[in-house]
Amino acid sequence: MASAVRRHTRKFMSETESTPTPSPAIVPEAAPAATPIAPVVPAAASVSFADFGLAPEILRALTEQGYTHPTPIQEQAIPVVLQGRDVMGAAQTGTGKTAGFSLPIIQLLLAHASSSMSPARHPVRALILTPTRELAVQVAENVKAYAKHTPLRSTVVFGGMDMKPQTVILRGGVEIVIATPGRLLDHIEQKNISLSQVQMLVMDEADRMLDMGFLPDLQRIINL
Repeated sequence: MASAVRRHTRKFMSETESTPTPSPAIVPEAAPAATPIAPVVPAAASVSFADFGLAPEILRALTEQGYTHPTPIQEQAIPVVLQGRDVMGAAQTGTGKTAGFSLPIIQLLLAHASSSMSPARHPVRALILTPTRELAVQVAENVKAYAKHTPLRSTVVFGGMDMKPQTVILRGGVEIVIATPGRLLDHIEQKNISLSQVQMLVMDEADRMLDMGFLPDLQRIINL
């Protein structure tokens, strides 16, 4: 998985097997170099999620999910993302990469959290792109579980289904959107979503998205 951003302030990159060289068309030359996460080593058992300075609401959700200690990729990535630095991470499937980028995103967005019902108080601030609807749903379920005790809203959009239910949620205001590139562009073209306030972008399994021919869509999204 990999990520790239033009105007956005933070990004997280994560891939399953190998870290491909980011395409110049995706990562501008002026963009700061991302911090690579080296092959992970076993995390010290004494490290806890509380050590990262995560909010009590997040820690409560993690406890309910049965999380005790961070995995190696989480231990290495979370502090870096919390610093607002770009990250490229590599770890095997099932090692907690989703939490590695979503937990710090939620933590950083808490500064903008609002309990207001007004859609204007819930602009999209974080965008997570995935190559398939299955992965999008999986990531969305995790994000929702981690943020369940916060005012932050999240949703998932993907193709193969009616856009209307997705449109209603998007127009109601959400801070975190998980999407497949094609369906996201559909909503952008219909003016159902604005990315003007996005601060963080994640490309989950970006290498796979490139293999599947999503490069033109990714370029369009990043250049918005």
